[in-house]
Amino acid sequence: MFYLCVLIAAFFIASCNGQFLSPAKPSASSEAELYCSLLHVQRGEHPVLEPVPFLGIHLAPEKLEESGYSCAENFFIKVPEVIRGTPAEEAGIKKDDIILSFGGTQTCNNQGNAVALFKKMIEQQKIGSVVNIEVLRDNQRLSLSVKLAAMPMRQNEEAIHPGIENCPGQISKLENNIHARNAHPLFNKIFDGLYHRSNAIHNFGWPYEKEYNSLQLKEITYIMRHPLSAGAVAKGMSRNITAPIHDYDWRMENILKTSAHFLDIEINNPDSSVEITFPELIRVMELTKNKVEQTLSNLTSEERALFRAKALKPWMDEQWNSILEISMKIDRKKLFDAFLPLMHFLTRDNLSVLRGDIAMRFGHNKKAILYEAMTPIGKVIVGGEGANVYKKDAALIIDLGGDDLYLNNAGGTREGMPAALVVDFSGNDRYVSKDNFSQGAGVLGGGFLLDLGGNDTFVSLDGSQGAGFWGIGILYHGDGNSVLNSRSFSQGTAQMGLGIAINGRGDSKYSCLYGGQGYGLFGGAGILIDKAGNDYYHLGGLESDFRDPLKATQSMGQGFGHGIRPANGINGIPGGIGILADEQGNDIYIADYFAQGSSYYYGLGILHDKSGNDQYISGRYSQGAGIHSTAGVLIDEKGDDSYYASFGVAQGLGHDFGIGFFEDAQGNDKYWGGTLVQGAATNKSIGIFIDMQGDDEYTFTTDGQGHASDDSGMGVMIKGISPGSYINSDLNDEVIKLGVNQ
Repeated sequence: MFYLCVLIAAFFIASCNGQFLSPAKPSASSEAELYCSLLHVQRGEHPVLEPVPFLGIHLAPEKLEESGYSCAENFFIKVPEVIRGTPAEEAGIKKDDIILSFGGTQTCNNQGNAVALFKKMIEQQKIGSVVNIEVLRDNQRLSLSVKLAAMPMRQNEEAIHPGIENCPGQISKLENNIHARNAHPLFNKIFDGLYHRSNAIHNFGWPYEKEYNSLQLKEITYIMRHPLSAGAVAKGMSRNITAPIHDYDWRMENILKTSAHFLDIEINNPDSSVEITFPELIRVMELTKNKVEQTLSNLTSEERALFRAKALKPWMDEQWNSILEISMKIDRKKLFDAFLPLMHFLTRDNLSVLRGDIAMRFGHNKKAILYEAMTPIGKVIVGGEGANVYKKDAALIIDLGGDDLYLNNAGGTREGMPAALVVDFSGNDRYVSKDNFSQGAGVLGGGFLLDLGGNDTFVSLDGSQGAGFWGIGILYHGDGNSVLNSRSFSQGTAQMGLGIAINGRGDSKYSCLYGGQGYGLFGGAGILIDKAGNDYYHLGGLESDFRDPLKATQSMGQGFGHGIRPANGINGIPGGIGILADEQGNDIYIADYFAQGSSYYYGLGILHDKSGNDQYISGRYSQGAGIHSTAGVLIDEKGDDSYYASFGVAQGLGHDFGIGFFEDAQGNDKYWGGTLVQGAATNKSIGIFIDMQGDDEYTFTTDGQGHASDDSGMGVMIKGISPGSYINSDLNDEVIKLGVNQ
């Protein structure tokens, strides 16, 4: 391993040739400037997709006590699944076969290397060659011949970011150092590998994979092909999604549009000529209901029921492959467009107009409930300014004020009720739901809960508080302190839809035991935005992780994109986009495994904290970690922060064609991590760690601070050191530390 250095003085960063770097500034233009001056590496056209030999099976190591072959541990290749329409199927290879030899060479090896060795055996063959394979099936040895074909490939579309990539004639500090150490061949090899992975076919032989998989998002494809731009892209996405909440007349449609754009869906503009009155709102909700039902008319009643029953963790169900295939029948653009007329009501000014219209119509009524009726959309209730209790599910509740108690769906869809809305104008309210998919949740429809202010409490079970499953779920809470407790898949979670949770100014406490707080599953954008306040985020504790079941649990959130890897008959699917954006305040983030700006299998996870003295506590696969062909980004712009990753594999870590990106722009920070942290990479990945300013302290146990664990990855640590900084390594006055093995 070798290290690259750039000398510095005081707060200014200078390279060995005397050029200076400036610290990052929180603006769109400076994001591009910082990227161009610090990270951009000139590349030509994307590489040509050369065909590679393909067999068409899933692989797993399997130990045989007696095989007739002599090797150290007797691990061979088991076939958990044969991919349909592939050379393996044509050759007669069956599920659960054990491959003993391939082309006359035994596949036996130790457990850790058996699969990798077999992959290399295939790679060394020529396309069209016929290979003899010996398999063990039901204790009988069989000899089969297979003709290897070319692996199917395609050219996936990527997002467009001309402002980021336009660095004409500029040589960055990183590129200078890569050339200085003759590391450019390795760099190109990593980028070529990521490019090939960006064009993956996830499920060979399935109809929806023939041309392209619409669920591999363009933003994810872009970052895989331009991994050094991950931070600039993430900041731009965070800025775009938070901008609408700062408009005086904030408009929910703008948040919906931006979120849908992340999913490569462009929705239409709502009809602004709609009259803002109570009767018109009911009419628009009926229109919305009819449009949703029309959009979903290509689903049978059994298929809709299947989605409702299996919305949570469908990939763990035996019907998963069918659920995935049926999901492709849903036109999400039409589904989102169905709610645009309703979005016209959900603006600051129009809600004020609506309140005035309701007061005029029902002001003479002195009862607690001003209006209640059963309508074509379901139950409709208007509550007065007193303390009301809502027990029964309703399609529409408008509450004019008071300290209220909601014991119902509270803006959650139900069967036969694909559109649900609650608007509570003021008061210190409590929302307690005993049923899943409540408090701003949409399953095969759209559910919206807008509480415009007050010190409020939200308690729910699963799939709630801004959660969308084959639909849209939005929870908006205005200014005031808030407490949000949920069991799982909540607080900005989405799967084949949009799940958005927004909090205004005030101290907030978020608690979710599994999956939430900016969690994007397949086809989904899960987003949590907190405008200001000293906030507390807790995620995890429900489900143990098999790696350390007595001590560790899976969190899955706080800015996490989660895809499903194909294996053992389970079809794979790219992940979605998970974003947690906190704009102001001294915040605490607590999670365990898989969290805090990280992702898994073609997902994108972003945690973006703009200011405050923050604390980040996590376990593993966290704090800017990209795991298995994916990208994870953590960015903290201002404040004296502390970061703790108990096991590690965090803080700018890329694993298995992954991209991990970590950036702290300002402040006196403290870092502690276990192994593979602070700019580390394994297996053809890249991990980037950047801290631009401050008197910082760094600690890690093993393999960190610009580290590559093998000869196929690259770890990068970039540090602007101030007087008094302490780094637990031999960095001294270095600014860029590049970890490679070659």
